[in-house]
Amino acid sequence: MKRYPFICFIVLFFYFGNSQSIYQKDNLTILADSLHNEGEYDQAITVRDSAIKTQLKAPKAYRTYLKAKYFHTNSSRLEFKSYDYHNPDRAITKITRERYLDSALQYAIKARDLYINVEHPDRMFQYQLQNRIYHQTAYLGNWKHALEQAELGYGFLEDTLTTNDKTFVDLIYDIGFIHSKLGDYSKAVNNYQKSLDLYKYIIGENNTDVAQAYNNISVEYRYLGLRKKELESLLKAKTIWEQLNDDESIRYLYTCYGNLFFWYSYYGDFEKAEAYILKKDKIRAQAQTTKINGLLNNKEDIYEDKLSRWYDLMLHYFRKKDSAKTVYYADTIIKTVDSNSKLLKFEVNTLSSTLKFYASLIKDSNPEKALDYLNKAINIQNKYKAVFYTKPFVFQLYKAELLFQSKKYAQAALLLKDLRTLNVFKEISNQFKLAVLSGKAAQMMHQETQAQRFFDDAFNMLNNSNKNIEKLKIEDLKPLISFETIDGFLGMGDFYFQLYKNNPSAVNLEKAKHRYLLASEIYHQLYLGQRYNESLFTHYNSINERLLKVALEPINNTRFLVKTLNSIENNGSKLTWSKFVFNNQRQQLNIPQNLIAQEENINAQLNFYQKALVNLQENSDDKVALWKAKVYELKNSLSTIQDSIRFQNKAYYQLNVQAFDIASIQNTLKKEEGLLKYIFTDEHLYSFLITQTQINIVSVIEKTKVLNTLKTSLNALKQRAAHYQPFLQEMSVLLLGDLEYQNFKRLTIIPDGALHYFPFETLMFNEALPLIGYAPSLLLFQEQQRTPSTFANVNIGAFSASNNRLELPQVSNEINAILSIFDGTKFLNAVKADFVINANEFNVLHLAMHSKIDEVHPEFSALDFYGENDNKLFISELYNESLSANMVVLSACDTGSGFYENGEGVISLSRAFNYAGIPSTVMSLWEVDDEATAKIMTYFYAHLKLGETKDEALKNAKLDYLKNTEDELLKHPYYWSGFVLSGNTDALLETQKYWAYLFILPMITMVFFRKRLFQFFKK
Repeated sequence: MKRYPFICFIVLFFYFGNSQSIYQKDNLTILADSLHNEGEYDQAITVRDSAIKTQLKAPKAYRTYLKAKYFHTNSSRLEFKSYDYHNPDRAITKITRERYLDSALQYAIKARDLYINVEHPDRMFQYQLQNRIYHQTAYLGNWKHALEQAELGYGFLEDTLTTNDKTFVDLIYDIGFIHSKLGDYSKAVNNYQKSLDLYKYIIGENNTDVAQAYNNISVEYRYLGLRKKELESLLKAKTIWEQLNDDESIRYLYTCYGNLFFWYSYYGDFEKAEAYILKKDKIRAQAQTTKINGLLNNKEDIYEDKLSRWYDLMLHYFRKKDSAKTVYYADTIIKTVDSNSKLLKFEVNTLSSTLKFYASLIKDSNPEKALDYLNKAINIQNKYKAVFYTKPFVFQLYKAELLFQSKKYAQAALLLKDLRTLNVFKEISNQFKLAVLSGKAAQMMHQETQAQRFFDDAFNMLNNSNKNIEKLKIEDLKPLISFETIDGFLGMGDFYFQLYKNNPSAVNLEKAKHRYLLASEIYHQLYLGQRYNESLFTHYNSINERLLKVALEPINNTRFLVKTLNSIENNGSKLTWSKFVFNNQRQQLNIPQNLIAQEENINAQLNFYQKALVNLQENSDDKVALWKAKVYELKNSLSTIQDSIRFQNKAYYQLNVQAFDIASIQNTLKKEEGLLKYIFTDEHLYSFLITQTQINIVSVIEKTKVLNTLKTSLNALKQRAAHYQPFLQEMSVLLLGDLEYQNFKRLTIIPDGALHYFPFETLMFNEALPLIGYAPSLLLFQEQQRTPSTFANVNIGAFSASNNRLELPQVSNEINAILSIFDGTKFLNAVKADFVINANEFNVLHLAMHSKIDEVHPEFSALDFYGENDNKLFISELYNESLSANMVVLSACDTGSGFYENGEGVISLSRAFNYAGIPSTVMSLWEVDDEATAKIMTYFYAHLKLGETKDEALKNAKLDYLKNTEDELLKHPYYWSGFVLSGNTDALLETQKYWAYLFILPMITMVFFRKRLFQFFKK
């Protein structure tokens, strides 16, 4: 049964020898049994016939036994012939296959009915007969009858074997498979889980039976809405089959890869989804040349696979927002499957699902046509309900959803009422959705009492405890972890929040908060901790908007505000944080040399293929597919190696699983320090001031207003507009409100969205300016601040490059000035290899060169080293590096700028150095002036030499620049405000007396002034 999707080539027969039979077998029967077990059925039948003729004087029970054996072998012979349907060398038609199976079933029934009257039967032989009956019945598509026959078999084995016998476990598994075909996914899961536990105990983990159990249980988890469990099971199945790597495993991997494609596409990780499509394509191509047994070996299999692939790609491109390809695959399916002719089961499922999908595609532009498509799908489901056990309920439920979205609330409510009274099995995910939709419909029709009952019913469905629902925590809920469940809880929260707004009641407000927080915690369980995608970001934004709205209702509700901010921080992207922690801490690990060598080899190949994909000139789909597959395999290999390194460090692992708590970061703040946390949602910008003892709301501003003002302000700064002050004043009102920033010694800005591009110093630049630093997130800032970044001796690696086409005349002066302050090594006109080879020799890196921002492929933004060939250090390459420096100064244009990716932030060079493990970065937000940069950088290092913290040194460097710049035009914020500090702010040097270096500042000023005098007299 577990091999049903590809119909195995070997019959599962059971031979238990003389010791397992109540009879003293004759020699001919022993020989016939042996031939039968080896699949030599024709010879076995001849020998059985001889055994019957020679045992005419044997007891009646034994003669009946021999006759039943004869029928049993005939049944097996005919069943085996039906397998030729999947044999490319001896292919038979579907009708012939069904004839063989029907005849086989008649022989098996005849054997069972004959033997059932024996007074003391051999129970194992009875089970063998029953085993063939339920298999053959299932192969003919009669799943309901197959379940009855399998359960009869269970009765035979229950009195004969223990549950530790593999024969019994196989039957438990098979019954689970039949339950799945009948749509009872909960019972299927129970059987699969039981068989899985027993398989691992009996035969170990690394076995195809275990892999099949994992794969099949994952499908049931999908139907039940347990999406996280679905992925976990699929990955376990994949790992086992990839390790086994035989023909049978490859055949199953083909299905497993398809399931993984479907999951990652649903989750929104399109890179991984495409990787699994490429893996399937590779197996398909292999099957066409090598004829893998059981895989795509007849026209029907090939046709089914083609429809399945079109359907998968249709959904995939829809999620990627590629409308043209989406419509192409949908139209292709609808045109290919003729609904007027008699359909096969897979045609019914694919066509009706495609029609349902098409309805969702046009529901906004053409709701009537969408309903028409959906009605066609429902009609197809109803037509084949008795034949293929189709489930029109799911399609009818979606129709109610469409009616609701079209504001046809009365029609939706009527249909939902019919669905609630239907006497059909409903999976918990569909029951939950039905209750939530019923609640929403009642809410829109102002039936508040009914709406509350439906919403509370939905909540109670997930109650896995005896507690009242208002007391439930995430651990008390059934593990229905999916985007749909999140949407359901948000809908419940919206209902109670609306009740509160209509008639303020603390009870309704608390109910809204409770449901919003649970939605947030379900999201936290669904999020895998990797790169954000559009699906994740959309739900993240929706949750945050609601949490913040209710958090600010009673203005001083600090306790819930803390919960909200913790939730927002814990659900944010963990990618940069996890990469930083791993690469920063690995410097202290004793990593085996062979792992380092493997890692370096994979990184080199990965960099090659990633660049090759971007730079490919020819239009070669085959080459693109090959290289994409190669990139994914290399990333997977790299991840495997790095995971093994991670788990050698228990401290890292413990840190990795701890939840963020805002109180922990408050405890690190000093009295006059604050954090300004900004949060964009779909509608608003929220800003909060976090201090040692308090969390206060600064402002809530309409998002569009902020973005419009931000755009004009940035343009005024970058274009050196003379009248920039009014724009900055307006920005100050929006971003700082009534904040008395002059009361703070240090402020750290945690920006969001487009605010990453803005220098907040320009809003506060006067004598009361506090020290200003930045960080991508509270979580990352906390970790960066923990990193020791103060040294007794500073050793700077200063790399510069000024190519002929893009000269930077002040670069050499900048480097020489810096190395006159600190010890270090200069690499003038440094090539890329200079950096790669020498970077880890220094605790500070200074890079003075041009950079290039790639808006199309942001991970191929790069620093331009000297030379024409292989002179670019790409962001993607830095992602794969581990750097030991504690500060990097990116004295180049746009190093803090780049493409903004929802949920991930700015894909910049600065971020890439965070990835590589560096806790402090000084970066530029736009194209900076060469001469102004050289001055500010020199002042910056001079102040660091005095033992100042990094943010203090940068502030004083800017003040020195303004103080020593006479030309008013050069005092424009364009020249000095673009450089900002992100991350750790600690002093670079241990606190000592560096009075001698107080003389450096006037000397530096003299150098620059002397240059202007020289230029003046030269005129």
